[in-house]
Amino acid sequence: MKFFVDTSIFVDYLRKDVVPASKSFIKSLMDVNTGYTSTITVAELSVGAHLSPKKDALKKTLNLLAPVILVDIDRNIAIEGGRIYSSLVKSGEEIELNDCLIAAAATSVGIDAIVTRNLKHFGRIEGIRAITPEEAGI
Repeated sequence: MKFFVDTSIFVDYLRKDVVPASKSFIKSLMDVNTGYTSTITVAELSVGAHLSPKKDALKKTLNLLAPVILVDIDRNIAIEGGRIYSSLVKSGEEIELNDCLIAAAATSVGIDAIVTRNLKHFGRIEGIRAITPEEAGI
């Protein structure tokens, strides 16, 4: 099974107090090479690494991302992300544009489940199943 991993799960892994379920989930992905994420997630994690006082923060972040397949945001994903965002705005369920782009990236590679801690936001997107690492079953 393929999994699309949201920024929040990588953050769980990188925290001083690592979230055990997220760490196990990420390690499982490394073993079976079934993880995908968006370049939006890379940008979000890069912010944290650049703000970190730790000199090796960026290196650790990039090493963590190495085994997952990165989905670049192309024109079609950008348009689909905009469609998702505008639909949510119209319905009064607005979330961050970055989350809409992550969802569009996931669907572009045929994945409808996003592993996240942000169930509230991703759960608003039609056609997306938001699941936690505990629910992923790997």
